[in-house]
Amino acid sequence: MKNLKFYTLLALLLIFGNLSTQAQVTEPVEILPSPTLIVYHMDQWSDNQIILNAVESGVGLYAVIIDEEGNIIDYELWHSYTNTCYFLTESKFFRMSDGGLCFYYVKGPDHPTVYKVSISEDFELTTFEFPDAFPFPEEITHDDWWNFAWLPNDDGSTFVSGVYIEGTHCVQMMVRYNEAGEITHQWSEITSRATTSLLPPESGASGCRLVMEDPDEVNSECVVFDNSLNVVDTKRSIYNQAVGIYRPHYEYFAVHPETDKVYLISDVSFPAFNGNPQIRSDIYMSQFNPDFTQTKFKLGPYTLDEYDQIALCEAIDFQGENIYMCGYMNTMFGGNAPDTDNFYVAMLDGNLNIVGEIYYHNEERMVVPYSIHVLESGDCLVSTAGKDRKTGEMQHAIFRVPKETFDGIEEAHDAGFAMAVAYPNPGKDVLNIRTGLQNAHVEIYDLSGKLIYNQEITENITSINTTDWSDGVYIWKIIVDGKIAESGKWIKE
Repeated sequence: MKNLKFYTLLALLLIFGNLSTQAQVTEPVEILPSPTLIVYHMDQWSDNQIILNAVESGVGLYAVIIDEEGNIIDYELWHSYTNTCYFLTESKFFRMSDGGLCFYYVKGPDHPTVYKVSISEDFELTTFEFPDAFPFPEEITHDDWWNFAWLPNDDGSTFVSGVYIEGTHCVQMMVRYNEAGEITHQWSEITSRATTSLLPPESGASGCRLVMEDPDEVNSECVVFDNSLNVVDTKRSIYNQAVGIYRPHYEYFAVHPETDKVYLISDVSFPAFNGNPQIRSDIYMSQFNPDFTQTKFKLGPYTLDEYDQIALCEAIDFQGENIYMCGYMNTMFGGNAPDTDNFYVAMLDGNLNIVGEIYYHNEERMVVPYSIHVLESGDCLVSTAGKDRKTGEMQHAIFRVPKETFDGIEEAHDAGFAMAVAYPNPGKDVLNIRTGLQNAHVEIYDLSGKLIYNQEITENITSINTTDWSDGVYIWKIIVDGKIAESGKWIKE
């Protein structure tokens, strides 16, 4: 077994908000803990082995193979920080037609150059530089690039999309590279502020689908291309159910391999409309049919007043009909906070109904989820970056979440997770209780022990009007079958 020598990671400037849950005696199982290695992407390598794409502070970017207990089996450095590079962004892993894996990256500092890294069955990495650079104008520097995306095809060709700033607008570009890395087709469009999500076509079709911001309204559109990058269809205003929706800052789409349905996780904000209150920032989970008709959406845990990179890499994975999603809770960049919740994991059925939802809270440690991967056993791995709140010491790790964690209260607690959260905390006029528990009710007590509120829980989120409550500290409890399932403090300011 090889040993990786880790170095100190550059500090994460993250501030977490404040949610209260019942303190957990058990901590979730961590595999591959490290002060310096952050895992961005995960995929299955063999029956009991996982392949990772990870960054090590001060060294570079690695492909790493581990077993399901987190033991390192093999690794290869594919980009060294000693190389001159002022811009580098990489893709997730893709499964090639021959069964092997590959990933892509673009790097600077000058004109964007595209690379493909193929990984053989015996874990040999081969890097291929595309001879045709991505066709941004020469005067566009790396400071004006972002949101590259890749999609390989069975014939060896690759779709690549990218965005660059041009004055007050953006130019969204798409090219098709042949197997030799030469550009054969090209398309571009000027938008007000484009974002890029490049997806495979509907089952049985050829080409690709590009999701980007609709320049004419506060929404997004899906543009469908054929293999020659001719536009064959455009689905505008894809968030058709969410009236008044504000454009997400970051989003991650994933296509279910069996149903062809599309799932999205992002952050989102809603202005007040039709008597509904304003939502400053929240996690947003949505389902689309293959033609990008939105069929259902849900809001996830509250994320304070600033936007979050909810889906930095890969926050969705599938097993059978179930969908697994992970996201931040109450986080934003910059500063510090004494007491926050860190991340949640939801298991949903194919219609986006919650099968189980768990929350991880650590008063001594900030933890930021990056990606999720579901094992054949039904257990899932959540890669995270983190640090000690007091010392600033980096504490990155992959958490293993047993499938049984979603079965019930005891199973969740045994694995170190809570099954309910209260937010925003501190709050003012509204206290929200979020839980996937059924046949439960919430009780609110003041510090004298007097019961001041009692309500059955019938929805995933129970909103309580606290306008007439005095400022101070309150105790909330979730009661199931006459027993306290979760409890915590909530502060009204």
